[in-house]
Amino acid sequence: MNPDNTEETIPHDLNKTPDALSKILRETKRREFNERIAQGVEIMRKKGTKEREIGAMLKKGYEDRKHGNQDPLGNELPGTILSEVTAQQIDWLWQKRIPLGKITILDGDPGMGKSLLAINIAACLSTGRPMPDGTPGKQGSVILIAPEDSAEDTIRPRMEAAGGDPSQVLLLNTVECFDEKRLGIYERPFSLSRDLVDLEEAIKQRKAILVVLDPLMAVLGRNIDSSRDQDVREVFTPLAQLAERTGCAILIIRHLNKGSSDNILYRGSGSIGIIAAARIGLLVAHDPDDEQKRVFATIKNNLSKIAPNLTYQVVENELGVPYIQWLGENHYNTSTLLRPGMNLSFERQEIFRVLKEASGPLDAKEIAERTGLKYEPLRLMLNRMCTLREIARPYRGKFTTLDHPSISNKSADTSDTSDTSDTNDTNDTKPASHTRI
Repeated sequence: MNPDNTEETIPHDLNKTPDALSKILRETKRREFNERIAQGVEIMRKKGTKEREIGAMLKKGYEDRKHGNQDPLGNELPGTILSEVTAQQIDWLWQKRIPLGKITILDGDPGMGKSLLAINIAACLSTGRPMPDGTPGKQGSVILIAPEDSAEDTIRPRMEAAGGDPSQVLLLNTVECFDEKRLGIYERPFSLSRDLVDLEEAIKQRKAILVVLDPLMAVLGRNIDSSRDQDVREVFTPLAQLAERTGCAILIIRHLNKGSSDNILYRGSGSIGIIAAARIGLLVAHDPDDEQKRVFATIKNNLSKIAPNLTYQVVENELGVPYIQWLGENHYNTSTLLRPGMNLSFERQEIFRVLKEASGPLDAKEIAERTGLKYEPLRLMLNRMCTLREIARPYRGKFTTLDHPSISNKSADTSDTSDTSDTNDTNDTKPASHTRI
């Protein structure tokens, strides 16, 4: 095939604009040029040329021709003229919450029910029933990548407890590959950095409308530094392209970090590039008024008006299997959902509970008696919480919550540090034990 006569191989289409025909021409030339390159590579390999030398020679030859105004693909510019793009409306898996063909991030601390929430959504899709807020749902298969949970005693029982159809869910925790050391085909854990081709093939075969990655750090890839923006984008850019090509929604579950940023978008673990790559950001957090309930909120939406928050709680069926019970809408301000005391350690939550229930400020000994915590670690913890402006110290040695009625008309002195703070105190960082949900 002669690339110089490529235009003769393209059927004339009167419905195509000059820009569209130019793009088709360039794509055809690129395909034919790559075929010629492949033939040349085989010849050089047979001559014993090393792979690195082959790549360097071909790259130099291409760049020399391109910069010498002899572009092998012709003079047509790469890219797409915007007028050639067909405008489309956003298609939603879950209206205003999870778009098809895009990446959605679901953030939250351990124990909030993120995995259960994902299973609940998958269950709705597997049967085609309405979504939790009552909006119409779609019916289709789901791909679940959740290496931290057992399929036998956790995932399937929870799917059935949520009323889902297990036959519509593919668990893709591993992929097959040829092991050069063992000289055979073996399974290895799924990795976003290496296995997007396998994922795309699975989406096409199953006609999946949702892929759940739970949690992100377990599937990101061992050579990817989640804190480096460049590493993250090397994975998320092709993942976003995969979602767009297949029209499949990608839901990624991620834990929160231990930071205290006022911007809730900075609370997700890893690089800010992760939430930047997502079109929708979701959050689960404690209900500020009820420790047994959870708030499901939208913290980022680049595609539409933000949907109302929802409330849910985790309950169990007669077999003791947990599932999500939805309780309707709420109107909490999302910026306050991660306020101090709501997603912290057991010890800090106990301190907030006692201070909130007290009629007025308490000293360290009173707090120790009511919480059952040891006095010395507690005293250090209280000072640190004051330094971080998580609680108030209206009087010397007395503590209370920032919004307690007893100080509503007074200015809380959070700068009083008469009790020596210890920045090495780690007693408050030990999380309470819980079952991962």
